[in-house]
Amino acid sequence: MAIWSLNLWRHIAANGGHLRCVPVALPVSLYCRSYVSKGSPSRLVEQQKRVSKGLDFLSVSFGYTEPLWRFWQSCGFTLVRIGNKPEASSGCYSAMALLAISEQGEALCHAAHKHLARDWRWLRQRSDLLLEFDDDADPLLNEEDWRELAGFAFAHRPLEASLGALQRLLLTSPLPCAALRAHLQQQQTMAQCAAQYGLSGQKALLRVWRQEAGQALQQLNAQHCRYWQEWAQSLQ
Repeated sequence: MAIWSLNLWRHIAANGGHLRCVPVALPVSLYCRSYVSKGSPSRLVEQQKRVSKGLDFLSVSFGYTEPLWRFWQSCGFTLVRIGNKPEASSGCYSAMALLAISEQGEALCHAAHKHLARDWRWLRQRSDLLLEFDDDADPLLNEEDWRELAGFAFAHRPLEASLGALQRLLLTSPLPCAALRAHLQQQQTMAQCAAQYGLSGQKALLRVWRQEAGQALQQLNAQHCRYWQEWAQSLQ
């Protein structure tokens, strides 16, 4: 199995400085032993932090396994993203973790981890990973939810990238949203949903899902919906 190593080089992101990890394929056992056996798995990270003045955070992407995540966690990283399905090449779920350097980076790491924890109750329905997060059961939509939902309803954001926000929308909305509820709450497959509603296939079903989400947003707050719709469409 291959992982993303922390042989870092400087890459400044367009929206705020951060240090991006360079992908290097290495055997997991060799990678972990190389640093853990030296008694200080965080030494590599500390080296990079010393040369990252003016940047906000370090990031690492890797194929999730418990030993590998424990390694990154011991280096101070915070888990912020988990893929929806195993990657074909490794059989592992893709994961991303961040390590804050600045106060801005700390705020970003906290917000990103909280967002993952908030979504996990629904993401885990599609995952084999046994992860535990403090579950924020508040169904009220926040601005991040509106951004994701606008991207789904009025642009081309995938359903898989909007699961948590869509589930909260369904908990909040009084509208039927029948096709969305059939898939997300009743866990019908896409084929079952398309057949039930007489749709020609997955593309037609996705259009219905987007329409239902847009109608629900409009019903909740027409002015806010218009603002986020214009934002989403301005990016296309």
